[in-house]
Amino acid sequence: MNRKKWAVSFIVLYVAVMLFIGAVVVIVDPYFHYHAPIKGLSYSLEDVFYVNDGVSKHFKYNAVITGTSMTRDFKTREADKLFDKEFVRLTYHGEGFKRIGNSLATAIDANENLDLVIWGVDTMWLIADENWEGYEEYPEYLFDDIWWNDTNYLYNKEIWWNDVIPEIIRTMKKEPADRFDDYTATNNSMGRENVLKQYERPAKGEKEAGQTETADLFNTMKESLDENVLSVIEDNPNVTFYIFFPPYSICWWDSLNQSGEDVLMRRIDMEQYVIEQMLRYDNVRLFSFFNNHELICNLNNYVDEAHYTGNISSQILIWMKEGEHELTEENYRNYLKDIRDFYSSYDYESIFK
Repeated sequence: MNRKKWAVSFIVLYVAVMLFIGAVVVIVDPYFHYHAPIKGLSYSLEDVFYVNDGVSKHFKYNAVITGTSMTRDFKTREADKLFDKEFVRLTYHGEGFKRIGNSLATAIDANENLDLVIWGVDTMWLIADENWEGYEEYPEYLFDDIWWNDTNYLYNKEIWWNDVIPEIIRTMKKEPADRFDDYTATNNSMGRENVLKQYERPAKGEKEAGQTETADLFNTMKESLDENVLSVIEDNPNVTFYIFFPPYSICWWDSLNQSGEDVLMRRIDMEQYVIEQMLRYDNVRLFSFFNNHELICNLNNYVDEAHYTGNISSQILIWMKEGEHELTEENYRNYLKDIRDFYSSYDYESIFK
């Protein structure tokens, strides 16, 4: 074989191999970039960082559970039964409001049947910048509409070895595909002893909430809330939003108190602003559980100072369905008075006895 024929044969073989590799990725499509799951293929849903965008665009559903890792233990099967809907869960670990708000907007645009959203809006991120995101880099080739950068997906050796081949092997072994409820966090490390072991208590201080600093924090909060949360609510009046503030434990409140009562009270003032903004919308039902002292102060309900157990996630769904702990124009001032009185006078030293 002369050099020309060898070169042509090599090019043909190379192109054939590349087409085969790309075709396999497109068919299996582990991140649902091109299509919905193929029945019979054993998919993994664990890597939410990569699969969420595809789930929002291609899965069949009419309701969504979304938020940070505070929603990681919400079970879609429980929500299906309670609300008589078909849920997917879009959990974003360590994210601020921007990524979650953008994801919701994508889901609503992609699914005309979506009419219910359960959204955990973390009050710990109220002070985060409107453009803040939890990671330095994102697989933008999965999120944008630029077709030519899909080569990063089709010819990515990590996707091939970590996702495509394992899912093919799982399928050959006749292992079932993951469901959303299969990759929730376990409760093996929950409880008071474990929470206190992980909790790093800040040194006691009496920081004053200065006017300039407070004004800057409120401006940051307002911009992020308007851009990433309220805009989604306002643009979608036909969608009902069940919004809840994730109930962090008494250790989280202790960390605020350690900075000084001014800081703690400012945190509640910021929550008040959010409540008053949320209650302006007819398509919002707003819930908070910080006045459920039995829940907050029982560290056996928690995995760490912020994350609660799966049992609490299930209970939150029930409370929201039944309208318990719902904030309204009529009761939110009493709610705020309760948490101001309780958390400003709580015996935080008793946590460690």
